[in-house]
Amino acid sequence: MKQPIRTLANSDDIIVLLAHEGDLSPTQIAEQLDLPRPTVYRLLDGLSSINFTEPVQSSKTRLSLRWLRMADKAREAMREWRGADRLLQEIAERTGQTAYLTIPRDGEAVCVGWEQGSGVGVVEVKPGRSVSMHAGAAGRALLALSIDLDSYFEANPVRRKFTEHTLIEESELREDIALTRERGYVLSDGDVTEGIMALAVPVRGGKGRVLGSLTASGLSDEFRERQAEILEVLKDVADRLANLASV
Repeated sequence: MKQPIRTLANSDDIIVLLAHEGDLSPTQIAEQLDLPRPTVYRLLDGLSSINFTEPVQSSKTRLSLRWLRMADKAREAMREWRGADRLLQEIAERTGQTAYLTIPRDGEAVCVGWEQGSGVGVVEVKPGRSVSMHAGAAGRALLALSIDLDSYFEANPVRRKFTEHTLIEESELREDIALTRERGYVLSDGDVTEGIMALAVPVRGGKGRVLGSLTASGLSDEFRERQAEILEVLKDVADRLANLASV
């Protein structure tokens, strides 16, 4: 039984990696997961045969659209978020920015709802995809407010530096977490993608428990001028989304 279990575990590692990183070549996957390249090629063939992955340009692989359909079905089963699409659309209409809803699952931040704003489509967070806990407004909000920090840092000793603004040291992140807890929201300014800003606020359920984070994101120049306005919209919608989630 050990070999089938190892195969499933390695396949799961590939799926999680592609969800985090996007398009990757077999060589990149092998290097990041410390797996033999023949093993990676064999696992990718198997995942492709059941339509979990698909080839793209430059000999790279990505997750297939099947995951979006699965994500939609999974979210439909979560009764607390059935009114989320309408409210995400409202955020996009009122702010012009891209809006998304992220929830904590098994030590990760997973996007379960997304609405494109009127600006250029620069945000790659889509339903079903995981986002980093240490970088970006959505993940940092959940890191600060919804999970056990000691367990997170123990399980994630190495963190990816996306840009020169990304916080990766534990001491830096703990300072950022303290600031988030004090002011109740997260501001992301180029720590995942240069030129992109985002704000995230928590969505709280009963007894103040954080159920997820609600985020608006867009081009820095436009976003910065309307930061206070966008934050007020997020807070307003987060309160109403929390009420729906509590029904």
